[in-house]
Amino acid sequence: MSSRNAQAGDEVTLIFGLTKAELWPVVEEAAGEAIASFDIFLEHQPPEPYGAAGEKEIPTFGYVTETGRTGRVTVFVKRYNNAGPAEVRQYRFLLGHQAPIPRLYGALVDPEGREMLFIEYLDSSRAARSSAYRGDGLLGFLALMARFQAVVPSEEFTVWLRRDASGLCDRLAGAEPALEQIWEHSAKGEMGQDLQGFCSSSGRAFIQIRTLVRQVIERSSEMPQALLHSDFSVENTGLRESGERLVMDVGSICLGPRFFDVAGILGIPSERWYRDLSRKELARHYLGEYARWGGTPPPIDAFLRDMGILWLAGDLRYLGLNLERAFGRNWGTTPATEDDYRACRIHLYRTLHLLLAQYLMRGTRCSVLDRR
Repeated sequence: MSSRNAQAGDEVTLIFGLTKAELWPVVEEAAGEAIASFDIFLEHQPPEPYGAAGEKEIPTFGYVTETGRTGRVTVFVKRYNNAGPAEVRQYRFLLGHQAPIPRLYGALVDPEGREMLFIEYLDSSRAARSSAYRGDGLLGFLALMARFQAVVPSEEFTVWLRRDASGLCDRLAGAEPALEQIWEHSAKGEMGQDLQGFCSSSGRAFIQIRTLVRQVIERSSEMPQALLHSDFSVENTGLRESGERLVMDVGSICLGPRFFDVAGILGIPSERWYRDLSRKELARHYLGEYARWGGTPPPIDAFLRDMGILWLAGDLRYLGLNLERAFGRNWGTTPATEDDYRACRIHLYRTLHLLLAQYLMRGTRCSVLDRR
């Protein structure tokens, strides 16, 4: 700590009650050299929802370096709701593997043991997000996903990821028990009239859906394992001032079936396809970018079959969570209402309809295996 840092003393700031002395190393890291002084400006409003995973602030630091250079840097600060490790380890490992994520300027722990991250600020406004859906924006978004997917974690990081019980495969394993509970609760009239009517209309529906669930889980587990973001969406990206799009919110990264992240775009059933470009055109673009960043792409037909399976897996991983939330449980710190519970039941109803339709579309075989 420099002598001028020491002079800052215990002056408390508006950034979660941190002192200037505590923030000094963060500002120096952001500035790229030793600083002589800095001031704090709050010019940006934190994004909503404000407290979903933690409290956020977006301070701008105006600084003077010890060489006399002046500058300003805006930083995204996140203090997590719960004590214990959150994202700092993930950020450090990914940055060490040149993943396309924002810079990490520092991390602190508050007296309650809550992690505080100081990350490069990215524009994640509605306009910045919507640009990923316009024109070449979708191609750029797919290229970003391919670059992230091509990251090969170190052996040490792989071992750590395999110890993470929140991985996709673990959540998929709970889909069949969740299905059985949905049927049981629905038969008792505890899940609303729609689900009760659906689950009581035919005993074969349960067997057919369970068959499909087992097939999807089996085929997913046979796929090569790779690093996943596990919540790769436009909402979890942002733009640098240069216009480069980067990935944020890496706390849920895990090992899972390769290409799961992109299945939400390229695995959509044909009857729901709405893109201007064909599935094959977008798949070729994605696989080309994947190869450019060092990945070994599979044949395109095999890739598209995997997309269909993984698209269904994406729905199945939330089966258990939506079941719990339909009964008012597992909402974390987010306040939930009866309308929220009802929305979960409606989602479960639609998911069961989708699974049954996918099963019936091509008979007893897994409906996604022959997709082109």
